[in-house]
Amino acid sequence: MRNFTALLFCLGLALTAHADDALRTAQLADLAVVRDDYLPKELAYTAATRALAQAKLGELEARAGSLSPAELLVGLAQVGALTDNAHSGLRYRDPRALPAARLPLRLLWFPDALIVARATGDAADLAGARVLAVEGLAPAALYQRTRSLQGGSEINRRKYLPGLIESLGVLQAIGVAKDADRIALKLRLASGRVVERVVAMVANDAVAPTAEDERLWLPQPVTHEAKWTTAISNDALPIYLADAGEPFRTVPLPEIDALYIQFRSNEDEPGRPIAEFTARVEAEIAAQKPHNLILDLRFDIGGNLLTTLQFMRALPAKATGRTYLLVGNYTYSAGIVSAAAVKKGGGERVTVVGEELGDRLAFWSEGGRVALPNSHFGLRYTNGTFDLKDGCAAIPQCLDKLVDVNFVALAPQIAAPLTSVAYLAKRDPALDAVRKDIERKRDK
Repeated sequence: MRNFTALLFCLGLALTAHADDALRTAQLADLAVVRDDYLPKELAYTAATRALAQAKLGELEARAGSLSPAELLVGLAQVGALTDNAHSGLRYRDPRALPAARLPLRLLWFPDALIVARATGDAADLAGARVLAVEGLAPAALYQRTRSLQGGSEINRRKYLPGLIESLGVLQAIGVAKDADRIALKLRLASGRVVERVVAMVANDAVAPTAEDERLWLPQPVTHEAKWTTAISNDALPIYLADAGEPFRTVPLPEIDALYIQFRSNEDEPGRPIAEFTARVEAEIAAQKPHNLILDLRFDIGGNLLTTLQFMRALPAKATGRTYLLVGNYTYSAGIVSAAAVKKGGGERVTVVGEELGDRLAFWSEGGRVALPNSHFGLRYTNGTFDLKDGCAAIPQCLDKLVDVNFVALAPQIAAPLTSVAYLAKRDPALDAVRKDIERKRDK
């Protein structure tokens, strides 16, 4: 019997060693793709940051076979984030790459607070709560500990970090959390009461679907979503949050002699060709003859900039009065180029309203994605660049000539940030500011 037990023990050791060897082989194969395929294609690195990325990759290779899925995810995220470029880095949209579990809630990082935008199950009562601490760290300190996972501007990093923070093992892998599968939170509930809660992760398929970050603002249910509680109710919504299923919208505002135009995307969406929408806008302007136009690009997250470039450039000339250009933290990529086209096309007749853009005016984009065969993570590389503020003609990969909208300023002339306070109160600071400006000009 003793010999049989010893045999089983030895067999177990052999199987464990075989499994470790297989994992090491798989992880080394993935890391080889990063080194041989991703790094040479990614042009957003400087010489210094490329060297840092290569060194980080070397650390991962030395630990291959012992890396947990979360540790591999964190390491790859840091390799990509060293580009300091919003369009570059880790992607895990392949369902096979998703962490096995996640928190039963979704977070949004506003300029003034970290908020639970959606929650389900045992955490449902946390919807609308303000996060005061995560594992004992205030949101500002949490950001400093996790910012290495995401590249780009500070706004862009804050915008996309919550998806990682909510995922199994990530906070543990980066040294913030003690446990992989639960997170200690301190929150101020919508009622004002402060609570401390340890929230356990749940299987990904138990909380699916999880919407894109910008969609979390809209309280209407996501397709196939059930039993989620949202931070705000689905009634009496401000214009910018209404009609969640419509990527492109117009709303006449006769009381201020204006037409409100909203783009939540910059490309064709299912059943919504963008060219049909821009043609409809032109027809509405011709029929209604509004004195003012209000163009809301605050949630234009990008797409194909060429689909609307000429439309945006010509739009301000169609108003007899002013064009108010609404921009914000989710105005991104082709959305930024669109905003630049409006401002350059309309000059002083365009008033920029809102808050800081979702990325810098100089950024790398285009490119493609490299897929890793075993973890199924992807890494987005970029090989074309824009500089809408100062121009980039001296750089061979410069794409400014395709758009001719550089040398513009898009800092808000009227500051109107979308704070958590305004969001939870269902107010729109930007549209309120536009109304006030129009009425002030009327009274002169």
